[in-house]
Amino acid sequence: MKRLTPALFILGLSCPPAHATDVALPPVVKLDGAAVANAGIAIVTAAPGRVVPMLPVISRVMPDTTRVVHIHPAGSGKVLAVLVQPGTPVRRGQALLRYQDHSLHVARLQAVQMRAALTAAIAARSDAAGAVQRAKALAGETISMAELRRRQDALAQADATMHARQADVDTLGHRFAEEFNSSSEQDSKRTEDESSTLIAPVDGMVQALNTSVAGDVDPTMDVATVADLSGIWLVSDIPPDQAVRIAPGGQQVTQAAGGPFTSRIDTVDGMASPLTGLVRVISSVPNPTGALVPGMVLDATLAQRDSVAGIVVPSEALQQIDGQSVVFLRMSETDYRPVVVDVALDDGIQAVVRSGLKGGEPVVGHGSFALHSVIGLAGMDAD
Repeated sequence: MKRLTPALFILGLSCPPAHATDVALPPVVKLDGAAVANAGIAIVTAAPGRVVPMLPVISRVMPDTTRVVHIHPAGSGKVLAVLVQPGTPVRRGQALLRYQDHSLHVARLQAVQMRAALTAAIAARSDAAGAVQRAKALAGETISMAELRRRQDALAQADATMHARQADVDTLGHRFAEEFNSSSEQDSKRTEDESSTLIAPVDGMVQALNTSVAGDVDPTMDVATVADLSGIWLVSDIPPDQAVRIAPGGQQVTQAAGGPFTSRIDTVDGMASPLTGLVRVISSVPNPTGALVPGMVLDATLAQRDSVAGIVVPSEALQQIDGQSVVFLRMSETDYRPVVVDVALDDGIQAVVRSGLKGGEPVVGHGSFALHSVIGLAGMDAD
């Protein structure tokens, strides 16, 4: 047998020559102190626990539809100016576009007519009230009781007319306050400039503009869409047989440029899409910096319903030798014993072992590949 390097050698090898792919496990692998340091050997304690299986998926970043505002004009008219473009960040109250508001022109004419009608009704009511007072003073003398009652009826009618005209004025005033001036629109405030401005009702980003300069608009049109992206959705579309293993409240881990982050699974659709045959899974995520942009596609994993119990070790503690899963138990600072284990689950981060290990045993985590390599070198030496 050839000599191994002084830093790495194996005790107790008594098996016959074999290929590197068909090596019997030695009872002990020995490393000297320098080799232990060079390999970065790290010891972890095997412990009883449970690991949740994770389903790998592709997640799309989408606007949270509860934060998307579709803006409709209060009136009808022609667009005078478009002040933003799709993709423009906007602040609440920022102007999006201006349009010549024909409905505002009509409403202002109505307001003039209604105020004139109210003034006339107030005057008529005042005249009727004076007539009643005079009739009361002369009742039974030069004015009959029948005439008094007639004048009182006229006053009641004048009261009703005045209240009706006041209601008309108030209704139109409410329209000016709530329709032509709202969280998404402001009028010009000048009677000679009968234009309105559509404004952003929230801080966010313009998602769509469905008109242009000189274009016609009316209240039925979805003229602009603004999305508040301080919170977004991560949407994963998965087959129904996988969806039944996912439950709301589970964990989603998403890989992003700034590193992985964890979120909560909020909803799992109860039925598959008739177009794709897939089930939609949604996780809501805060996005205060705007790093997650709608349209991005990210790798993610979804926690499944049923966890697996056993002895838990890091995935890097496992090595495949001769088709078997092997971990290395620390016997001393220089001696490590390979042990065949039965792995129930390995999600790439943690592994659950059914048999071969006991809770509390010291296992090599980082650096286990160096011990694997020693056994491989010994096998090639035997050749």
